[in-house]
Amino acid sequence: MKYYLSFLLFSFCLVTSLSAQRQMDFAGIEISVDQDAFADWVRKNVEEGSQMPYFDKNYTTALRLGFFGEYANSYYLGLPWVRERIDYLIDNLLYKKDFRQKVESHSFVFIANGFSPTHISDEVAGFESAVANGYSLAVDRPFSSFTGFRSSRRLEGTKRFVHSARLYNLGVNTSFSFGLGGTGLARGIDNLFGFKRPDGNLWRRDESKNYPTGEVIKNVLPLVQYSLSSELAIWTPIRKVVFQIRPEINLGHYTDLAFGIDFGKVMNVEGVIDHLAYTDVNNPSNASVNDDDLGFSFVGGITGRAVLYNYHLNGVYGKSKGNYYSFGDTRKFIYEAYVGIKLQILQKVDLIYTINTRSSEFKSDFKQRNTWGTLTFKVLIGPAGEGCYD
Repeated sequence: MKYYLSFLLFSFCLVTSLSAQRQMDFAGIEISVDQDAFADWVRKNVEEGSQMPYFDKNYTTALRLGFFGEYANSYYLGLPWVRERIDYLIDNLLYKKDFRQKVESHSFVFIANGFSPTHISDEVAGFESAVANGYSLAVDRPFSSFTGFRSSRRLEGTKRFVHSARLYNLGVNTSFSFGLGGTGLARGIDNLFGFKRPDGNLWRRDESKNYPTGEVIKNVLPLVQYSLSSELAIWTPIRKVVFQIRPEINLGHYTDLAFGIDFGKVMNVEGVIDHLAYTDVNNPSNASVNDDDLGFSFVGGITGRAVLYNYHLNGVYGKSKGNYYSFGDTRKFIYEAYVGIKLQILQKVDLIYTINTRSSEFKSDFKQRNTWGTLTFKVLIGPAGEGCYD
């Protein structure tokens, strides 16, 4: 599986890069990875109050491969056609409210993400010692994964509000994703980028064990989601330092309502903050070509979410097979926070690193707050001063 994923990554970069050289309808490519191991350095070596090493934590893993440009909005890809049927309603409302568009951009990405309990293997000595100290898979989060594609559109422009003479920078993002839960691909990604972590044999369902194993849904399940979010820069105390608000709504295998704030230094051509956070289907981020040979952004933010449904925890409620949390056992309000840096070199390459954290999502005696890191590499092809979308 490791060799297969490595070949997939190499092939994607090679083919997309060659296509980009022939046709400027491609504006860039991206590879982005989430993994707990990327944040190990910010943790203590031993979790407070237990004998469980922090390097055994295995909550978050994800891979995102994407390309940007006009071809990302092609009807032949399927998802852009579906997304535009919904976007039509958003556009009618937006333009009636005096939105002045400057840029429209698109992306199409492949996403494979997964969530797992603290221990993904019972074939290592650390598992037996953890159980002896009170750990149980039954009270940890279940295994789950999403594998699919996402079509996204970004509008950037300005908005003047009633009784105000000031123009505010505004970004509006819409996306539609379709994929499958329960494919098991996340296990291979976890093994590929897990570094010192053991290979996860517990990703496979084994009914003979006296504790839950395998994914929250026993069979492969189709999943869809539509997301709408925006960034409104409401305060710029000094040049290229921005404070913004970020409302968001998601409908589908995530269903929640969120509100975030971001603050930090952006690049020269950015009017709103790219919050740089993790690679899940509800978190698109923009990519802009700076007008200097060296540009950087250093930002952070926090988001509160009112959660109605989360497939990764709830399965299909009562129809789930194995370990899952009912609606009553999940926390209805959670928070997420991040801090990240983006370095752009010679107007062609973005290097991004973030640390992300999320509060406990379910009610349990098990201490479950999650911290992980995200690494992103982007190749930008558009001219300086113009944005593309990731």
